[in-house]
Amino acid sequence: MKPTELRLFTKGEQSLLVSTRKKHLDEMSEDEIDELFTRVRRARNKYMKLYRRQSAALVTEKESRAGTDTSNQRTRRKAEIFEDALAVVARALATAARATSRQLKEERLALAAEAKGSPWSDDGGDATDASSTGSTRKKPTRGRATSKSRQASRKSSGARNQAKRDAR
Repeated sequence: MKPTELRLFTKGEQSLLVSTRKKHLDEMSEDEIDELFTRVRRARNKYMKLYRRQSAALVTEKESRAGTDTSNQRTRRKAEIFEDALAVVARALATAARATSRQLKEERLALAAEAKGSPWSDDGGDATDASSTGSTRKKPTRGRATSKSRQASRKSSGARNQAKRDAR
């Protein structure tokens, strides 16, 4: 956005756009960015609807679409500026959400390690527990032939079914 375009907006809209700059977004929490995202999205929707209504009115007034493009450029530019601001805030919100997610995961894993008495924790947990040392018992697989005889059985039944289809 060019500095001259800031004059298109009211004082409230100007402060909203200024708060979408990177230095302001870096200081905000995830909840604050989410609230800002909602406010910017509402402003964008307002100008998109206004632009569409104005264009529709011009089309009915002029009885064609020719020439209606130049009449409401100011409203269209406002909608574009808010669309760009919305993209910036959405990226910042995604970044903040990922950081919060990572932080919560680390906290959850730390609590689980403390509760379990993990051998990697500093509290001297019991390292001889079979569940913490890593059991060598394999989980049975579902839906797959595991033994050679089952694999052969499946293969032959598949071949029989194919032969039936081919004989038709």
